[in-house]
Amino acid sequence: MAMSNRVRETCILGITALVSCVGSVGLTLILTSIPTIQSSAVGNAGQAYGAAAAATSVVVLFYIARTFSQQSDEARMHREVLEAQTIEISLHRETFQDQHKSVQRSAEAAVRARHIKLLEMAINDPLLMQCWSGYNRSVSSDLQKQYMYCNLIISHCCMCYELHYVNDNEIEATLHGVFSNEVVRGFWESTRTARNNATPHGGSMQKFYEIAELVYARQIGE
Repeated sequence: MAMSNRVRETCILGITALVSCVGSVGLTLILTSIPTIQSSAVGNAGQAYGAAAAATSVVVLFYIARTFSQQSDEARMHREVLEAQTIEISLHRETFQDQHKSVQRSAEAAVRARHIKLLEMAINDPLLMQCWSGYNRSVSSDLQKQYMYCNLIISHCCMCYELHYVNDNEIEATLHGVFSNEVVRGFWESTRTARNNATPHGGSMQKFYEIAELVYARQIGE
């Protein structure tokens, strides 16, 4: 961009100088063709005028060149200011996005903490356990407690994955150990329908459940 502006300014300066020279030559030819001004006195005066005009042209050209140079410097300064403002706006946007993600993660962690508290209350009280759905009513109360605890384990793994504490490979290795337990596998199988209906489409939670399902199927195959 700076190179194109400089080329344009050079072209304008060259055209201006060319027009000035052509105009001077044309004016000289017109004046020398008039008989009344072809005497020696007038010739001397014309030479003096020509010299003065040439000097004036040089001054004008120098002024024009200086003006173009100043305009180029001002344009460069404005461009640098705009670039700096653009960078500052980009940094502010990134900072705002990071703060938004941090607030969102804190809110999600608070919600999950409340969920864990509710499950703990149900585990410790059989009457409260009956308020939870998603488990087979034919299973014993002890197994229902175990399933609720399995829910806490899976939820903890999911939260670690969503908060990017672990990557895909790490969560896969963790779930491989989790699903090695028969009770956890029974919980995963019995809650599949409710889980599929409640899991939102897209996002990190769905991806976590897809990884968990692959690990579970691998464990069943083994």
